Amino acid sequence: MDRIADCFSDTYSEARAKFLDAVRTGGARLLSSHVNPAKGPGGEDCVTDVAWIGPDDASKLLILVSGTHGAEGYAGSGCHVAWLRDGWFARAAARDTAVLLIHAMNPHGFAWGRRVNEDNIDLNRNFVNFSQPLPANPDYEALAAHIDPSDWSEPALGAHNRAIAQFLGRDTHDVMCKAIHGGQYVNPRGVFFGGTGPAWSNRLFREIVARHAARATRHVAIIDYHTGGGVWGYCDLFIDDDLAGRPTRNWFSQVTVIAEDKAAHGKNAQSETPGNLFYALPGILPGRALTLCLVELRTGEAGGHDAVRAENWLFQHGDPDSAMGLALRARMRERFYPARRE
Repeated sequence: MDRIADCFSDTYSEARAKFLDAVRTGGARLLSSHVNPAKGPGGEDCVTDVAWIGPDDASKLLILVSGTHGAEGYAGSGCHVAWLRDGWFARAAARDTAVLLIHAMNPHGFAWGRRVNEDNIDLNRNFVNFSQPLPANPDYEALAAHIDPSDWSEPALGAHNRAIAQFLGRDTHDVMCKAIHGGQYVNPRGVFFGGTGPAWSNRLFREIVARHAARATRHVAIIDYHTGGGVWGYCDLFIDDDLAGRPTRNWFSQVTVIAEDKAAHGKNAQSETPGNLFYALPGILPGRALTLCLVELRTGEAGGHDAVRAENWLFQHGDPDSAMGLALRARMRERFYPARRE
């Protein structure tokens, strides 16, 4: 257990150092490092690092992405480090296959412990076509004053939450619903804001994939690591393999595969969400066989959206360095990178 725990980190800077060391010692090579224009909480650079392992001319490529949601980068980074340290490429990779690792896709959010980026943009709502009308979320617009209030104290907060629950026809306000989770493009200071144009990390992701993944002529798969609500300790894999063919679902035997087959299965949390990072691949790599995957490492069900709403309120209206601010930030970290053991 100590060996596994050592792959994970307490800070973004520690996570980056472990990743770079694992690249050096794990048979990979560093391709590039990209400094975000905004600094971390200690004035440090926030950097996205890109590494490659396997033959340069591999026709099949797996892309592993951590830190699309910054606060969730700790888990994805630990997975990168453990995979490299334990030599899984040499042990398990098929012939003619390479792996592209993108560490800290949203490095500013990672460094600050926030899901969002330097512009309060949720990067996994930002990969939409900004030349077209942006996705509408009328439920959010109806509830915006309650979802993102300017006050975060009782009794006002209780009244806001009751109003959300009543609108949804639920017993509680803190549920997975489009109004809160489904992305919105009207309130730059609100939760799950998708932006008004491609963010720095969005543009960088497209550049990295276009430059390096284009080598793979046969098949490209991506796994974007996330953490969040659900049954503690479980791992869910959201997969949209329509471009590659249904048999690719058989690759995954140790996780729950939730098919993105909307005609057969209706909507789920991901099909309700516009702008996911992995949906950019068809446009970047036209004509490729693609398998698009998003992993959710489950960290428990209670209080998920409240933690996100509170943390957003803090950075929009409060003092992140106050006693209340530090408590809310710790709650956010525990929600997406828990230290507790259940």
